[in-house]
Amino acid sequence: MPPTDVFPTLHCCAKLAKNQCLHDVKFYPYATTDNDQIFAVVGGRDVFVCRPTLSGDQPYELLRWFKDEDVDSSVNSVVWTKDSITHKPLLCIAGEKPKQIRILDIESGEAVRSIPGHGKGINDLAISPLSTDLLASCSEDYTIRLWNLHPKYQDQPCVAMFCGEGHRQPILALRLHPNGRWMLSGGLDTAVCLWAVPSLEELERSNDDSNERKEPKIIYYPHFHSTEVHHNYVDCVQFYGDLIISKASRVQNDKQSNEILLWKIDGFDPNEPPPSAPPIPSPDVHTRSSFPHSSRSTGFQRLLTFSMPHSDRFYFRFGLLHTPAMRPILCMGNQESKYFFWDLQKLEEGWDIGEEKPKKRRRKPKSGVSSENLSRLDDLRGGVKVESFASSDGAGGATREWAMSSSIPSAMLMCVSAMPSSTSNSGAPERKYALSDPFLPLKPHHTITPKTNLSSRQHFATSQMAWSPDGTWLVGVGDFGMMCIFHRDASVVNGVPKAVESFALKD
Repeated sequence: MPPTDVFPTLHCCAKLAKNQCLHDVKFYPYATTDNDQIFAVVGGRDVFVCRPTLSGDQPYELLRWFKDEDVDSSVNSVVWTKDSITHKPLLCIAGEKPKQIRILDIESGEAVRSIPGHGKGINDLAISPLSTDLLASCSEDYTIRLWNLHPKYQDQPCVAMFCGEGHRQPILALRLHPNGRWMLSGGLDTAVCLWAVPSLEELERSNDDSNERKEPKIIYYPHFHSTEVHHNYVDCVQFYGDLIISKASRVQNDKQSNEILLWKIDGFDPNEPPPSAPPIPSPDVHTRSSFPHSSRSTGFQRLLTFSMPHSDRFYFRFGLLHTPAMRPILCMGNQESKYFFWDLQKLEEGWDIGEEKPKKRRRKPKSGVSSENLSRLDDLRGGVKVESFASSDGAGGATREWAMSSSIPSAMLMCVSAMPSSTSNSGAPERKYALSDPFLPLKPHHTITPKTNLSSRQHFATSQMAWSPDGTWLVGVGDFGMMCIFHRDASVVNGVPKAVESFALKD
């Protein structure tokens, strides 16, 4: 299978709107009768609901078009949910103006509800995996709010607030873990926070006849807070198993390339209960964590860096396909009308797609790699504490020494490489990706540059990308009302499932 086969091809590039920026796109995440892949796009006063097509004259169908009558309306975030009673598909939209979350009924084409509460503009929305009634929102008022959309919470829908000792400036992005128990947030203060989300039982209110107005639960402290992961505005965050992928709008040194980071919070296990007490802020401490970690550690580890040139503008977001039994792919568009793709499974395995892997056998040491070093690599695979080991550069050059001061987490083993990228004595190909430097930006595996009717000197930037639930469609939206739709055959979507927690160097 050629390496590019797992990546989508450009299906169409069109102007969905006039000249306003399209800020967000999301696919309907629930099952449909005909397995239709439906997506919604928002920007300015407009909300579009579309369905991509492979047959017919048009590459997509416009199913609904909402246009706010308020000329000052500015919507930047959208998320799908469905009514927990009627099961109707609903759209939740929000933005800078008005400072309310609005709920749209897709079947009727009407706005059915407005939810006030935030004091300033809203920057991101997310639905809890535990309930279609639970909606999270983050705002320029420095708070995250959790709302319950069920009718019994009509009078007081806000059931929890995350505030106090979290972000000190507007919050730009949030994401709930697939188990619904944890939430990531990123902000204008360069901070990344990890919050424990109260259980459904903790958020439940008694359904009695009293008129008592129950106040929302307040969560003052995140269990992890750091301004050291990124050096500028954190405008996109995402869980990747027990790892985290995040992006800042630009780096500290303007001469460097922009970056997306894969990193890990030491001691964090999303399936374990939250620690008994969150960390308390103290002067001159830039990272605080309630999870177990070495006193010599900052509490997190940077694992990989993805090069993302020409993406220093504010409020740019990547797209991540990470669904069980599907090959994980990271993608993002930049400010020069280009789309970058990384095959995360390819990086994990260290092999080209379709390449025959060698049989599991002990390799004969090559120049610069001693049998003792190979033995220590075996120790690393088992998570044994190792102080240091040497590795060659794969070309008979000087050896490098890598210092390890604590028991190596499995996710870090991928960043340890002592194998040259040539052919072993057994005749089988060696690993091709020596990911020994977590600060070395990794170039994309695949790049697409759409041809548009814009002038050769005029590029468009992509604000957001979203994958369809079945993994066959990808949509990117951005400047000048531009929308790019990508497609790939269903036969290349499913790869051999790999546990991302095992990011290990394998034979």
